[in-house]
Amino acid sequence: MLRFKEHPYWHVAGMISMRAEMIRGVELSFYYYIPQSLTDVRQVVPVGVEEFLDVSYMDRLINLCPLGAEVAVHSKVYMRSGEVKHIPMIDLSTAAGAHLSKLKPFLEEDFEGFAWFKSGRSYHGYGGRLISQGELIELMGRLLLANQIGMPPTVDPRWVGHRLIAGYAALRWTKNTAHYTDVPRRVIPVWVAHSL
Repeated sequence: MLRFKEHPYWHVAGMISMRAEMIRGVELSFYYYIPQSLTDVRQVVPVGVEEFLDVSYMDRLINLCPLGAEVAVHSKVYMRSGEVKHIPMIDLSTAAGAHLSKLKPFLEEDFEGFAWFKSGRSYHGYGGRLISQGELIELMGRLLLANQIGMPPTVDPRWVGHRLIAGYAALRWTKNTAHYTDVPRRVIPVWVAHSL
């Protein structure tokens, strides 16, 4: 699963490895997708920083995912200081890559640090720096404001609602069930490709 370099694991692992001496661990989960549900059915799996950075360990963990479930990474990063930081995450509602640039005014200077992954029907985004709980809530508010009145949503508003209720963000890493069409894979957005 993690052998292809376009998987989001590599972006997150890069962020974690740069700060490994300050980090105690991260969270993943095995979750069951239930359409239009208020509940978030998931089994949280804490992972120590050393295990998270061990690709063989992570491959084995992902392969332990129960039948009918998917693996998600959570935004929560547990610091050795006892503080909890978050990886900024975004779940878009659209499969049109051109819509990614619409988020720039809402993400401000953080926009350039995001890595984008085509998840099948839409895109996932992962920020480039760790943020506080307060900053995560502010990010979720900004993402909702990115959805324009009378237009199809750019950001998935149900995802934002679930994440605010849970108190952390989470994005899928697998494609184990028929609901999803692909494993998330890193893409270079059009406006970045044109500037290379």
